[in-house]
Amino acid sequence: MDPGVDPAAPEPPEDDEVRDNPFGLLPVIVLVVLVAGGLLIAFRLRDASSVQDCVSSGRKNCAPVDTANTP
Repeated sequence: MDPGVDPAAPEPPEDDEVRDNPFGLLPVIVLVVLVAGGLLIAFRLRDASSVQDCVSSGRKNCAPVDTANTP
């Protein structure tokens, strides 16, 4: 036993234990979800803004036409 080492101190984790820790990946996943949500909101706001610009310019056919459900 080394005289400068505290026997009550925990040993550093092995490399395998560090790689198996899922909490290191959790912040990355949360960040990706937040960025994706922010982009979704930004695109929705852009679409709403373009419709508002169309209406404020006096046009009456500003709503997008959904052609996916037509036979």
